[in-house]
Amino acid sequence: MSNVDLDANKEKRYRRTNVEIKKSIFDAILQIVKEKGFTNLSINLISEYSGINPLTINKRFKDIDDVIEQFLRRYDYWLEIFSDSKDDGTKESYQEAIEFVLDVVWKKKAIQQILAWQITEESAFSESMAKDMEEAVNSLTVHYAEMFKDSPYDIRLITAIILAAVFYISAYKKKASFCGVDLMGHMGNYKLLEGINQISDLVFEKVDKTKEKEIARKLLKHGDSIEKVMDVSGLSKEEVENL
Repeated sequence: MSNVDLDANKEKRYRRTNVEIKKSIFDAILQIVKEKGFTNLSINLISEYSGINPLTINKRFKDIDDVIEQFLRRYDYWLEIFSDSKDDGTKESYQEAIEFVLDVVWKKKAIQQILAWQITEESAFSESMAKDMEEAVNSLTVHYAEMFKDSPYDIRLITAIILAAVFYISAYKKKASFCGVDLMGHMGNYKLLEGINQISDLVFEKVDKTKEKEIARKLLKHGDSIEKVMDVSGLSKEEVENL
């Protein structure tokens, strides 16, 4: 057998399957997105990072927009971030869910780049992704709707503000301090989480107070003494007298 035949057989033996080729392409895109974002993404750059011929890539995708769409559908980060949220409706589970979101977004450069892409990109697909993220976030806040339904506080709005801070500061952290607070590095993660927990502590405490005051009002309406109302509701004398 000639050397040419041997080389041909060797090429056949090591020819990658379609699944392997796509995996190499998507792995290359992930690396590019982490390093450069979506703005510099091109077929030639993907070819350079993946070692796959541009013609082979073009056979599998319509254009670069199709590449991005298939990549983002493959890496559905919103499902990963919000799918493990607990549903017991307590302050502790809420804080754990937000901590998990912060941990993932803070560490994964690709997610930060996807968020930046979503903000600047105007297309049907980016709108579709925004709706997917909205559904994922709703899966978190729906657990707390019952607790907040009779309070003046909107848990959806509060969560929106908290998540906006998580998304923005996670991407901004390497630029400079923010509002005079150094949020860079691992300590920045802890500082941001501490601030988020302080906010949620206050909000959930306020909601608890709302329920306690409602109980106290009902007891007072039925003629119970201030002392009994204080004992049952846990409110102070001043809080009961101000109802």
